Amino acid sequence: MWRWVLDLSKVRRAHRAATAVISPMVEKSRHRLGGISDLTWSEPYMVGFMVMLITIAARIEAGKIEGEALCRVQAKSWEDITTIRSGLIGEEVLLLSTSHNRDFETGCRNAVAFGSMLVGNSILVAGLGSGWQDRHRDLQDADSDTMAERDDVSAAWERFFDAHVSIHISDIMAEPGRIVL
Repeated sequence: MWRWVLDLSKVRRAHRAATAVISPMVEKSRHRLGGISDLTWSEPYMVGFMVMLITIAARIEAGKIEGEALCRVQAKSWEDITTIRSGLIGEEVLLLSTSHNRDFETGCRNAVAFGSMLVGNSILVAGLGSGWQDRHRDLQDADSDTMAERDDVSAAWERFFDAHVSIHISDIMAEPGRIVL
């Protein structure tokens, strides 16, 4: 019983932190780019990038979180950040991961690079040592708007997120038979 309550607490805390850190950046991109289509969110790169970034934020906030608890954080945060309520993101991640999809893996690697910029190399490097997951970080108290305004974070976000969304928008606009007003 107590383990379940502890996991539930970690899931809630990790979900709030991931959503609080990532959502403001996504919303700025939505505004800057004129929206993000559901089709863009289903791209393997975007799935890898967002799920890995959610995982990084969750583990920094809640420490050691894995298995079903991490899956719940990923699914709930994905829905809140993307506003897509399909409930199938877990299956998509599993399929892309087991098939070693190159775009998915690139998205994951880029999320790690962005995460190191966002939270600082020292935290991610500390993750290589033992016991890092047991150290509590409080991302919820961090001012996510201030983080998103940092020049290094903004430049990295535009490189890893906006550039990919823009490419996808260009591809959609170039489709044959598409009428552009």
